[in-house]
Amino acid sequence: MPTPTTTLAVIVLTVALSCTDRPQTDAAIQQESARRARVHAARIFTRDCEASPLANWKLHGSAAGGDCRILLVDTSMILEDSTVEAMHYGTGSYELYAGGVLHFSRERAFRGVAYRDRTGHLWTYGEVSARETQDLQPCR
Repeated sequence: MPTPTTTLAVIVLTVALSCTDRPQTDAAIQQESARRARVHAARIFTRDCEASPLANWKLHGSAAGGDCRILLVDTSMILEDSTVEAMHYGTGSYELYAGGVLHFSRERAFRGVAYRDRTGHLWTYGEVSARETQDLQPCR
């Protein structure tokens, strides 16, 4: 049978450990919540594109990268530099959002945007490293 001193020591140790682990747990929960929010934002992007004048392009957004902070925009079309730039900055008939995809991505805490056409050609904006572009996969 444990002594009162042993029981008290176990309680104190348990409380101390739970207090030191809590910030890490809270941070992990916040990180997972932010990741889910970006995955959801990418779905909203896809839905908005389906209802836009560019619906035939079959634009599909995904949260991508190791931290899920890159908005990956895939399309069934072959794109040109000027078209990607117009979508990104929201100019002319390629304005999906006021301020472009850039504005959409910043509002939703993406650190960068990558556009990939059906040939696999990739355009990147923001904080997307060359290493990341080699194997850019959607987050699940």
